[in-house]
Amino acid sequence: MSYFLKNGNTYRVASEEAMNIQKLLPAGNYVVKIDEMSGQFYLEHIEDFTAPKKIYGDCLKNTQRIMDTFASRDNSTGVLLAGEKGSGKTLLSKNIAMELAKVGIPTIVINAPWAGDKFNTFIQTITQPCMILFDEFEKTYDERADQEAILTLLDGVFPSKKLFMLTCNDKWRVDQHMRNRPGRIFYLIDFKGLDSEFITEYCEDNLNAKEHIPRICQIASLFGEFNFDMLKAVVEEMNRYGESPSDAMRILNTKPEFDGGSDFTIHLTKAGKTIMVDDKFHGNPLSRNVEFWYDLEPEDDNGDNNGNIRLSANDLVSLDGKTGTFTFAQNDAIVVLTRIVQKTPYYFDAF
Repeated sequence: MSYFLKNGNTYRVASEEAMNIQKLLPAGNYVVKIDEMSGQFYLEHIEDFTAPKKIYGDCLKNTQRIMDTFASRDNSTGVLLAGEKGSGKTLLSKNIAMELAKVGIPTIVINAPWAGDKFNTFIQTITQPCMILFDEFEKTYDERADQEAILTLLDGVFPSKKLFMLTCNDKWRVDQHMRNRPGRIFYLIDFKGLDSEFITEYCEDNLNAKEHIPRICQIASLFGEFNFDMLKAVVEEMNRYGESPSDAMRILNTKPEFDGGSDFTIHLTKAGKTIMVDDKFHGNPLSRNVEFWYDLEPEDDNGDNNGNIRLSANDLVSLDGKTGTFTFAQNDAIVVLTRIVQKTPYYFDAF
């Protein structure tokens, strides 16, 4: 027996399975595609996300918070996750998708720069609650006009309820009309480098030679943003060859000199006297010289009221991996650099 699928004024021969009409989109993951012949958007089911063996940090806590906020609000909710690759953005978004699927809410993945009224209308015709995931948003939507074209999706002017989840490596490449606009992007989470507590917990679970954990924390403090990809690679290499952290990192693609650096406060003690330093240091103290000016109160015996100090890695006398503190000594001066840390939640997996 033949079946025909009607679309407008056209009829297509179809199987009996093609006549299966469902009132709701089943829970799962879908990607948006377009029919080149008709120019119509459609959804294609893709593989479900898989859960890691263990999730570190505040992933479960923040997953639940985002879901609770989404459920409690009458309109759509936007979330922007910003940070470098390997920082955990994708894991958080996938974990939310898996938890939403448990309560029957599907996830639609946007992996092409779809934009414009036709695309907006297609998304809004899906009236049931769902998550719309824009992964690597600023790379997929690298044209300003394309980003501006989806702003109306985020405004909540449409009646359907959506959780818009955007991940990006560089939040400054995201349209300025999304920043500081909770009506469009309700949550913005910055993913920074790992702290010593996270590193210690992961190493306790995965590192064979646990006596090296303090040294790993110390090495991590050399990086402005020591991410999970780096930590996982170091632990894997140490376990494979039974090496120390320094030996394992010798040829790994994890080099402090490639790091963009951090901001540090400067504390100066000269001839036993504390001297105020208004300046801050930005960079990696081991890959570039530390140089700053300081003011003397009162003037010294030569009538000068300021001085200059220039330090190199050779002047380093100690390094505290837990606090990210570098201590330098040069002649009668002791200089302590303390990394300025803005703590944020981290989300990682262990396979």
